Amino acid sequence: MKDEMTSSQTQAKPGKVRLDGYTRGCLTVIAVLLTVLILGLWSDMSFSRSARAAEDGFGDSSAIRKDMLKAQEQTNVKLDDLMKLLKSGEVKVQVSAPDDASAKK
Repeated sequence: MKDEMTSSQTQAKPGKVRLDGYTRGCLTVIAVLLTVLILGLWSDMSFSRSARAAEDGFGDSSAIRKDMLKAQEQTNVKLDDLMKLLKSGEVKVQVSAPDDASAKK
């Protein structure tokens, strides 16, 4: 009769999970480690975002865009000067046939 009672007591009721001490301990350790991981990632993200961006060279994207626009404007000015020079006739471009030595390469 004791065998019947112990076997009926060890069976889990439908809808409920029975945990032993080891499983409960493992789940607790996992929960604590996940909490520490999340807090570490959150604190690292908020405090060192600007420092990491400066190290990577991707810091201030608006300043980088402004620098790129200035460089493009300077290139456009140089191209305009070159076009004026070519249109004025002061400089002429001559096209010649390639040399035999350079054609073989």
